[in-house]
Amino acid sequence: MANLLKSASETNILIVDDTPDNLRLLTKILESQGYIIRKSLNGKMALQAASRHPPDLILLDINMPEMNGYEVCQQLKASKTTDQIPIIFISALDQINNKVLAFELGGQDYISKPFQELEVLIRVRNQLLIKQQNQELIEQNERLEHEVKERLKAEAEVRELSLTDELTGLYNRRGFFWLAHQELKIVQRRQMFCCLLFVDIDGLKQVNDSLGHEIGDRMIVDTGQLLKETFRDSDIIARLGGDEFVILVPIESINTDEFYPRLQANIARFNQEHNYSYQLSISVGVTQCALNENVSLEQLIEQADKLMYEEKRAKRLVNKKKLST
Repeated sequence: MANLLKSASETNILIVDDTPDNLRLLTKILESQGYIIRKSLNGKMALQAASRHPPDLILLDINMPEMNGYEVCQQLKASKTTDQIPIIFISALDQINNKVLAFELGGQDYISKPFQELEVLIRVRNQLLIKQQNQELIEQNERLEHEVKERLKAEAEVRELSLTDELTGLYNRRGFFWLAHQELKIVQRRQMFCCLLFVDIDGLKQVNDSLGHEIGDRMIVDTGQLLKETFRDSDIIARLGGDEFVILVPIESINTDEFYPRLQANIARFNQEHNYSYQLSISVGVTQCALNENVSLEQLIEQADKLMYEEKRAKRLVNKKKLST
């Protein structure tokens, strides 16, 4: 069972009933659980009380003189101050049409008289829990909207400052740091994971020396295109300079096993489809940022860079062994 974040002693309930005995009984039931209870003997008093200090929940009788519960509900739902307050109707009227009208006017629940203590407590708790969950959903949506606006604003600023790499069309170093710092704040605030990949093209210097810089530039462009094909639009991909690329990937879980195999498969397919004078190959270092881990972007890049060079050295050792046999 879900827990209420707001304690009973902080929860304000307004009971509206023209019968004092009913007010006393409901007050006794709810105060036994620690709820703060306010009472109104008629609809006019209830509307004034709810407008001055909106309660967390209203228990509203239907049959009252001058202004019945249906009319009170309509006025409460017509006001921006009180339209979100959940209402539980209470009545001796037990016909289906009475209940249907109560729900049509905006009531959330219905309790028939005579009251059963356990039923009253369960229905009150359920409505408070639903209200809490709705409020949490509203706040979550507001946070998401704010984060989207932040991302769009950051992307617009990137475009204005022309923070892209001219050769590949990816973000350049400055563009990456600008966007990635914003993304890392969002990841930490939402308690997600993130993954950073540092990519280095194997053998670019040899290609430049033997085949020329035009071929080397094509190798860089091809690598950038493969990275864009491998990762999502929401991932931040950049060329830091020379033969170095970096990718920041926000993820829901710590499992990053699919990135590397997918990237290598795309490279293998590329080499099969293109009869170039070189074989495209990369070395990759992958580092992860876990929940609530206070780590800077610079530290993530440094860690991934070291891991990339470890992979590159391992490749060289393998190649030396092959040549010696």
